[in-house]
Amino acid sequence: MGNKKISLWQLLEKQSVEIPIIQRDFAQGRAGNEHLRARFLKSLKNALDTSNELVLDFVYGSEASERFQPLDGQQRLTTLWLLHWYIALRAGELSEVGKRLSNFTYETRISSREFCQQLCDANNFNGFDGKDILGFIEKQTWFYSAWKQDPTIRSILRMLGGCRNTTGYGEDNIYDGIEKLFREEDNF
Repeated sequence: MGNKKISLWQLLEKQSVEIPIIQRDFAQGRAGNEHLRARFLKSLKNALDTSNELVLDFVYGSEASERFQPLDGQQRLTTLWLLHWYIALRAGELSEVGKRLSNFTYETRISSREFCQQLCDANNFNGFDGKDILGFIEKQTWFYSAWKQDPTIRSILRMLGGCRNTTGYGEDNIYDGIEKLFREEDNF
């Protein structure tokens, strides 16, 4: 790829992106990162809303056999991939774009890889009403409860559905996550 600018969408058209085993788990979705996650997601949403370019610094890694393995940038790539996935799901276009999105995978654990593949299968989201993506996913027969032990999957789910802050009075306040960001201004 060299030093040229390329979007994740363009990258996935040309080759697969595989997060290598040497990389840490997806950390942007970890508990305790709520404010950083919310700020990053708001920057992404603002760029989408205003068509302003958002420079996310460079991503570098190695290329081999039509596969790109990032050495730096996997957190940003995963978040961008989830954002593409969520927008496609909400726009009813997952069956169209799921094939390209399935070019993104994790080498770290089989469970992470399988989970990402399941997200790309539009048939797995028949009946999704546009609300509570986390609850919907966790109730599906293809979602194994053991996957909740995988730190990457936990972080992906938190990035999608956000963290819930229970007030103790029967109210759940979701204060971050991709779903929260798009629920504020429901254009779908």
